[in-house]
Amino acid sequence: MNILQLTRTILQSFPKISAVMGTVHVEFADSNPDSYGLASIGDSLQREDILGNQVRKHDFLLYMTYSGINDYERLHNSEALLALCQWLPEQIGGTVESRLGGRICTGTVTKIAADNGMLYAVPQENCMDGLRYQMQITVTYTVMM
Repeated sequence: MNILQLTRTILQSFPKISAVMGTVHVEFADSNPDSYGLASIGDSLQREDILGNQVRKHDFLLYMTYSGINDYERLHNSEALLALCQWLPEQIGGTVESRLGGRICTGTVTKIAADNGMLYAVPQENCMDGLRYQMQITVTYTVMM
């Protein structure tokens, strides 16, 4: 799996997502509650050794749509963001495939960080539409030549 597929798989295994049979879409989330979307915002080389082995960092935005009719639901939403921030760093070690120099190379996820989980958008027309939250996720991984 490449870094996009692996990160999506990791997120889909988060208990609060898998419990509602939530699918993590690519690039968007529906306006319906319990919808998730993962958007890639860039991959960067952090360092490279003399053999060509690399440490890379990939940044994502995770969009989540939750129901927010009352304070109880909004508190539950914030608790879910907190739980995800605490759960993600434990999900290291997955195998990543990357294409470098025309070769398919393998590597390992060494760090996952989740930051800045926040309310992103509030529905204007229909109060039954969900509240949209956003979280930045950074995945650091190695690629061995």
